Amino acid sequence: MAVVTQAEILSVIEHTAEIREYILKPDKYRRFEAGMFLQLSLEEVDSSDYWPESRTFSLASYYNKEKVIRLVIKKAGRYTTRIFNEVEKGSEVTIKYAYGDFILPVFDQKNDIICLAGGTGITPFFSFVEALEEQNELERLKLLYSAKKYEDFIRLDYLKEKLNDDQLLLFTTQEENKETINRRITKEDVINAASNYQEAHYYICGTTEFNLDFKEKLEAENLKKIYLDQWE
Repeated sequence: MAVVTQAEILSVIEHTAEIREYILKPDKYRRFEAGMFLQLSLEEVDSSDYWPESRTFSLASYYNKEKVIRLVIKKAGRYTTRIFNEVEKGSEVTIKYAYGDFILPVFDQKNDIICLAGGTGITPFFSFVEALEEQNELERLKLLYSAKKYEDFIRLDYLKEKLNDDQLLLFTTQEENKETINRRITKEDVINAASNYQEAHYYICGTTEFNLDFKEKLEAENLKKIYLDQWE
């Protein structure tokens, strides 16, 4: 059952003018799975109230002993602009969590987990990294992460700390950079990332176009374990 609770903003980190990271401390902290999402409202409500206007955000953290939740929010409309303008360290927001089935395999602790991220679609994969590290299975994860420019990569130092060069493949589509592969991700990149591509699990998070394009390409290879999560 979803939990409705107030949450204090512990910190705000600005990655770019349009992307910020928020660390929340909920009054009521409950276990959730990596890859799930929450609803955030700027109004103060409780579980008995009518749920007000809100927005949905992927959880960028896994259940943890610090009892905090990490969100990565892109300013992309009226409500997220309100969040940028009104929410700061010490602010209170209302959240309802956790939802979703974009979660790690439940019955398979062996095969590769191939993650494709476009832009802020990286968000749920931060929680994957935390969960797999806790379960001593991080070596299963391969992350193909695409952004327009190198400066657009989010929490890149963290990803480089947790993943080796074989696990983390970076792509830039609008900039030549010696640290990245300077083109779009291809189907061959995805398949080659897996040690056994027919048994691997494929998680895709980006725009609708990004998700459906890769879903179609992977299904053409007769692959079945494909999971989508998309945010515009």
